[in-house]
Amino acid sequence: MLQQDTAAARTTGPPPDLTSIIQFYSIQLAPMADGHLYVGVTATICEREGELDNMDMGSGRVDSIDKALTLIREAIASRH
Repeated sequence: MLQQDTAAARTTGPPPDLTSIIQFYSIQLAPMADGHLYVGVTATICEREGELDNMDMGSGRVDSIDKALTLIREAIASRH
């Protein structure tokens, strides 16, 4: 599920082809107390001139770096 950080963006929804408005991706990895990894992928998008917003592309808890890479790959590849 895609979520954007601004209320105005939630009402209009993202365009079907995000490739043209994605400026860059950010990937967060955080170790969890139980030995798992938290993975989060966000995209910085520019829908309107000069206005940057963040969009959640995917996130989850995984138990290996291979699964973390799979989650990252799926979050990015599903939008292109």
